Amino acid sequence: MTTARPLGHVVVVGAGSAGCVLAARLSERPDVRVTLVEAGPDHRGADTPAAIAGASYVAAKDVPGRSWPSLVATRAAGQEPRAYLRGRGIGGSSAINAMVALQGRPGDYDEWVSRFGCDGWGWSDLRPCFERSALVLHRAPRSEWGAINVAMAAAVPAAGDGVLLTRTTSGRRVSVNDAYLEPVRGRQNLAVIGDQLVDRVLFAGRRAIGVRLADGHELPADTVIVAAGAIHSPAVLLRSGVDTPGVGENLHDHPSFPVALMRKEPADLQALPIATVATMSSGIGRYGIDDLQLLPLEHVDAAMPELALVMAALMRSQSRGVVRLASHDPHLDPLVAFDMLSDERDWAPMNAAIDALERVLAHPAFAAVADVVPYDRSPAAVRSVLGDYVHAAGTCAMGTVVDTGCAVIGYESLLVCDASVMPQVPRANTHWPTVAVAERLAQLL
Repeated sequence: MTTARPLGHVVVVGAGSAGCVLAARLSERPDVRVTLVEAGPDHRGADTPAAIAGASYVAAKDVPGRSWPSLVATRAAGQEPRAYLRGRGIGGSSAINAMVALQGRPGDYDEWVSRFGCDGWGWSDLRPCFERSALVLHRAPRSEWGAINVAMAAAVPAAGDGVLLTRTTSGRRVSVNDAYLEPVRGRQNLAVIGDQLVDRVLFAGRRAIGVRLADGHELPADTVIVAAGAIHSPAVLLRSGVDTPGVGENLHDHPSFPVALMRKEPADLQALPIATVATMSSGIGRYGIDDLQLLPLEHVDAAMPELALVMAALMRSQSRGVVRLASHDPHLDPLVAFDMLSDERDWAPMNAAIDALERVLAHPAFAAVADVVPYDRSPAAVRSVLGDYVHAAGTCAMGTVVDTGCAVIGYESLLVCDASVMPQVPRANTHWPTVAVAERLAQLL
């Protein structure tokens, strides 16, 4: 495991849930100089676009330049590729996500140790990192809940308290830019560079010595940390010629089955889309506890305020996909194929999730506010409409691609830190766990 060592000048690639944490924590050390490089725009907290600071992730994701416009993925066999939402710009996906903050179960992290050999990454190691995080967490008051979330709370009383969100009490989003970078931007040993896409890592032999930007400029470094997310981190490594086995493999997410609702009253498009999460258990297999999630969305499309969704998600899956390069041109996004439900073991809990969704939608509270749009749950139909949670993980997995210090195996001075290092995604939305992983690596370094 990596321990405290001279880091020198650190270039961190990507200013998302992990990159902002690392830049803030590592720059606490006066002997370290940190340059944080982000493909999308940088701005101070006070200059955050109103739609990003606001309550609706639907509005946030539509802000020009704040997501990867050409990134697509296939979720399951037979599907055509369609858009896969990933944050671009300071704060990464924490600036455009639904703000849901969950930790997962302790067993998720203990499994990283017992099954994948990731000593030092069990629950006892990560729990303090969750607690240490600078994220601002609050539940939305009932006065902000929409009709679909109120119905979910009525149908599933355990969801009635609402879910923690990364926001202030007044409802303003708190991204990792706000929580981590803003308080430390005045440090002389920290530089933040926006609107600069990283092409590749530069090497002297097998030691990282900097990065080359897409415009050809080079940034020298003593240490390079790639924190570009589970889609773009493996792409950077592959463009760099990193030959460690497993780069881009083990791709997985939380597969979801969406059921559309037609609201009896249109949604307020500026209001909070998600205030509750219903967690359930399939009872199937060793990990059949809290392995299902029902997620109500008040609105999903600015052009259709009457359309709502409830998603039935499988929080623990066995199927795996891959990220590959479409080209060595850094301006072209990689090829992303999740291959969800390709492992037959995923079908029983997925059907259990849909069963749970049907029971919940049959509750009178839903009938009072919306009509369920007819749907088909045959296997072929489920595959055809299968969605995700934009919780991509595992593509630079610890124990395979990186060691327990997040250092790329077979290379020197090159690390990866983001959801890609998770060998198995936890039973949770990935933002807070990714922050905890970055807190843990900063602690180890």
